[in-house]
Amino acid sequence: MQIYDNRAFERIYDHASGDTFSGMEFTKCRFLSCAASITEKPELRSTFRNMRFIGCEVRACTAYSAILEDLLVDGLKTVTQFKTWGAVFKHVTLKGRIGNVKISDFIPPGAGSQSYWDRVNMKFQAANAEYYKNVDWALDISQAEFEECEIKGVPGRLIRRDPETQVLVSRCKVLELESEWRKLDLSKTHWATSLQSLIKKEHHADRVLVAPKRSKNFKELLEGLNLLRRAGVAEPD
Repeated sequence: MQIYDNRAFERIYDHASGDTFSGMEFTKCRFLSCAASITEKPELRSTFRNMRFIGCEVRACTAYSAILEDLLVDGLKTVTQFKTWGAVFKHVTLKGRIGNVKISDFIPPGAGSQSYWDRVNMKFQAANAEYYKNVDWALDISQAEFEECEIKGVPGRLIRRDPETQVLVSRCKVLELESEWRKLDLSKTHWATSLQSLIKKEHHADRVLVAPKRSKNFKELLEGLNLLRRAGVAEPD
């Protein structure tokens, strides 16, 4: 394994290369304005496999639609929100103190018509659904202490989680009990918005909601999850 210690990486862009990167460990490294797997075609996205990131820092970095496999992220400082757009995960562990992370299966539009980007997203949705057919577990966030965390598009049943602060909700249950959870006082949380988003995403069967342990609103978010549990909206653990 190639090891990088206390290094800085700036403005590294992987654009539609379709390459595979593997066998690397980064300890206390800093990444500034880097992007992985920028592509509008699923067949041209890159794979990052068998890597370890220990105590690293990212600023203005995005993983875009990468294939991420057998990765460990142990501690991650995010100066700005770290995002993935359309990426897929297999055996990726996030643990320790983690900053602000957003995971989405949506490919944000660039130049071109809306209809073009709708087709791009449909291709990625189909490719990602096919990929997850052969995944036993995608993400392990059970030992992560997030500042903020939003996960969309990764099948919730494939996410290993802390049942106390990270709950699984299914789209069918959210629809079935919509009249019940709308009566709950979730005003100090964003859970109502999250549930409404799940209803709109017909290709999403479920979703994991995370109360980030390092969020200033942790207590309110956790109480909101407990309300959803008691109402039967969150799946039993």
